[in-house]
Amino acid sequence: MQAKDQAVPLLSGSKTLVVATFFMLVVLISRCSREKIEPHLDVPGSARHMIYQKYPAAEISKMKVLEPGKVYQLNFRYKGANYQSVVNNAGILNTARQADEEIPEALLAKLETLAIRGGRISNHRVVESYYAGGPDKEDVYDYHLNGKDYVLTGGAYGVILRPYQQTSYVTKSLDDLPEKIRQFINSRHKPNHAFVNSLTNLNEPSREYIMENNELTFMECVVSIFPDGSKIYSVTVNFLGVTGLSGMRFDEDGNLISIPQFNRIRQFNTDFTTLSWISNLKTSEIKYFQDLFAAQSHLFGFNLDSQQNFGKSFKSEFENFKCYEFELYNSNRERWSMHYNEQKALVYYSYSSPQ
Repeated sequence: MQAKDQAVPLLSGSKTLVVATFFMLVVLISRCSREKIEPHLDVPGSARHMIYQKYPAAEISKMKVLEPGKVYQLNFRYKGANYQSVVNNAGILNTARQADEEIPEALLAKLETLAIRGGRISNHRVVESYYAGGPDKEDVYDYHLNGKDYVLTGGAYGVILRPYQQTSYVTKSLDDLPEKIRQFINSRHKPNHAFVNSLTNLNEPSREYIMENNELTFMECVVSIFPDGSKIYSVTVNFLGVTGLSGMRFDEDGNLISIPQFNRIRQFNTDFTTLSWISNLKTSEIKYFQDLFAAQSHLFGFNLDSQQNFGKSFKSEFENFKCYEFELYNSNRERWSMHYNEQKALVYYSYSSPQ
């Protein structure tokens, strides 16, 4: 299917009826040329309208519901290129354009210096996100390494690897999330006096400073959709009005599967100014993960032997939920972030390089 820019000429003449009829015909032809599929009953016309506003001659080929009544995905061609947009009821969240450009030599050279070298990079697309208020562009690729597929993001800030996903987007609207997740966060959007009073490491003025702040306040959510249709909602929250914590993850059923380091707050000194980076893992837990990491070839050189990596290993706790988090650096300052649930099953991971 080839994209076609539609040009509507200005008309003049004395026959008003003829002009009106001709104009209606042009509009109908224009609509027929760009809507090549039947309208999706669960995708509102407003979602298509957002695409046509930004990409006037777009030819939509596929529409999909990501969150019923809230978030939609639309695939289309525009000026000869393939696009995919994610929209909510307020606007476009992001747009990915299939890129014809060659993979930058600088990126290929960078990869050759990293621990993740030797993979196959392909499927270059440019992703433009709007959640930050203005467009934020990223170059994104598929990366196949040692029999495993990843999504690779490369730019001036370095290289990032994440689990392979079909679609991802960021929303700053809590209303875009499933009801169970909204209820979880909203029910904790209030002060938690009992928890604050339990922070005996803080002095009285420090506890009073956060006493009336809401325990959790929604900030944003990264939604990742995987090839099997499963989803992970990675929520960033403001905790007790003093810090933003990312990595509060829920599965597609709204179940909590991992949490950030809420209980690090117990490692602050009395006046809330200094944080001690001390691992709270038991000896048996440390031994288990040391053996686990040693058995994985991609983690060669990333281990718990260094003091920094050991100090960043942590057992996170929130209410009755527990999980493990590791920040594993090698001598080149590359990092694997590993997240495991209480049963020590891997929940999420990512890799990042230095600039």
